Amino acid sequence: MMSTSLYLVPDQADDNAANRRTGLWVFMGVVGMLFFLFSCAYVMRMGLPDWRPLPFVPWQLWLSTALLAAAGVAWRRGAVGWGCVLSLAFLASQLWAWRAADFALGANPANSFFYLITGLHALHVAGGLVVAAGARRSRSMVQLCARYWHFMLVLWLAMFGLLFRVTPELVRQVCDAF
Repeated sequence: MMSTSLYLVPDQADDNAANRRTGLWVFMGVVGMLFFLFSCAYVMRMGLPDWRPLPFVPWQLWLSTALLAAAGVAWRRGAVGWGCVLSLAFLASQLWAWRAADFALGANPANSFFYLITGLHALHVAGGLVVAAGARRSRSMVQLCARYWHFMLVLWLAMFGLLFRVTPELVRQVCDAF
């Protein structure tokens, strides 16, 4: 007599990989929306009279960008160790940028948003590193880490542009066009 349970129980390995992929897409959607909402708050806050743009771009942020891009490449190639090392270097570079910028937190809303947005992004990279600690066990996990790191890079580029390239004048021009 044949057991019907063989047909009702899916292959566990394939099911887990599909679940992980779906979970990552959902998580990236949630994180994307979180940063989108902070971006909306940033742009809306720009319209108030006490807004002063950030005075300069710390060069360490350019280094951070290069390190995050290199980490994404390392993850894509399956170099887990290098991906982790470069991601840790990204976090160190972020801390270095905070010290170099020394924007007074309460002096200007733009300063507060700078620390909030870059800190939140760094927190998500650090969380990715925690998950990545177990990535060596499976090729599919390494691929998911690569996807996440690419997402973190795209998100970082968007936030970098928002913080240092979007101005109240640009926002007014876009709003007036509609």
